[in-house]
Amino acid sequence: MMLPELRSAIPAGRVLEITTTTGCIVGCSYCPQDKFADRQRKVSHSKHLSLEDFKRCLARVPTSVDISFAGYSEPWLNPDCTEMVEHASARGHGIRIFTTLMGMKERDLQRLQALRLRVFVVHVFDDGTYMNSRLVGDQYRDLVRQLVDAKIPSIRFVVLGEAHPDIVDIIPAEALVRSRPVSSRGGSLDPKIVEPRQPVVGALTCVDERQYRNVLLPNGDVTLCSMDFERRHVLGNLLCDEYADLFESPFFCEIVDRMNGADGFLLCRMCEYADPKDRMLTGCRRTA
Repeated sequence: MMLPELRSAIPAGRVLEITTTTGCIVGCSYCPQDKFADRQRKVSHSKHLSLEDFKRCLARVPTSVDISFAGYSEPWLNPDCTEMVEHASARGHGIRIFTTLMGMKERDLQRLQALRLRVFVVHVFDDGTYMNSRLVGDQYRDLVRQLVDAKIPSIRFVVLGEAHPDIVDIIPAEALVRSRPVSSRGGSLDPKIVEPRQPVVGALTCVDERQYRNVLLPNGDVTLCSMDFERRHVLGNLLCDEYADLFESPFFCEIVDRMNGADGFLLCRMCEYADPKDRMLTGCRRTA
């Protein structure tokens, strides 16, 4: 059990991403969703993260840790997602949202507008090159219009490729950030979409410190980061482990050792966020 004084000692800047559901209908070609769903279903029958389990997990997480509704699938495909956001906000966590709006209703948007959101990124549907553009309908267009009119300070609209023709006139050009797929998700993507990098040899560091931006799964498991779609590095389970204990576990210590150059599989070696380094990393305290 983590003592109260240790809860307050968790460094600021950490993030826990929430994967609310196993499986995603959005069908982004640059997301290895099928690999995640296949691995997850082999260890758990929990398709959705239940509201009760979310609250149990969050009770173990210090409020200095931001809660990000993103993860490995569209958050609002879980009908309890808005209530999860409200609960995390009421506990005092910083809230980050990354959504395609799929599954979100007008009432959900109204409830979100009442909250203080640190980050609100809308992943806009493209012209069908990478996403299932058939999902763009009247409800989606209405939600986009409402978000544009709401003028939420933290909101950003991002599209990978070209925006869907039915919404290109809804979002002001200056408000739409255009990007392209740049990450192979640790080598999990089809190389025809993103060419994997050459593996990093020896000691490395994550330039984004993603070892502290972990992902909660529907069954309570916590994976290393948002690149770990195949559950290669599971740190523990927040239904039974305290948040601080995840970073003192043998699993996390093994990751740190390998980031420092030890032998053994390490997803980070294939990740675009990895940077070769000579210095040793810290952050794992072994307990007897």
